[in-house]
Amino acid sequence: MKIHTCPYCGADLKSQYDAYYCNFCEMSIIAEEVQKNGQRKQIPFLLNSVTISDVDDNTMQLMQRSTNDLIVMLRLVRGKRTDFYNYLRILNKVEGDDFQEQAKLTGKDYEYWTRKAWVIENILRDRTGFFPERITDEYLSELVVKADKINGKFMRIRTKKKNI
Repeated sequence: MKIHTCPYCGADLKSQYDAYYCNFCEMSIIAEEVQKNGQRKQIPFLLNSVTISDVDDNTMQLMQRSTNDLIVMLRLVRGKRTDFYNYLRILNKVEGDDFQEQAKLTGKDYEYWTRKAWVIENILRDRTGFFPERITDEYLSELVVKADKINGKFMRIRTKKKNI
């Protein structure tokens, strides 16, 4: 028998018109959020759900993105920032006026990507108290494994001794 349960605490829900109510959390739960038998709400860590063009969103829009998306975005932004920093270093070494305009434009791009990185870092910091210093393939793989592991854990409280 499937029991409707709260996605936050795992308690049994009471049916209310077109929604459900959790007595423990003291809140209504919409039907789409209801879980079965204490299962956790599935929140996959998707590595390919973000593109570099998503970073063009303004700060308010970025604040609406999931923490997982922001971590992946931060990796993309840091890569772009590094690219423009390296371009700027090369252009600043070149003698002559021919490259000064390009250096100026590249400097503006570098500033843009640096500020975007700071925005994302600070949103993450507001949410979690920190932001990742380095975001490697291994770090992202670990996050995927952890998310999958947590998604598979049920919220059950056993009060009776299990018979062997």
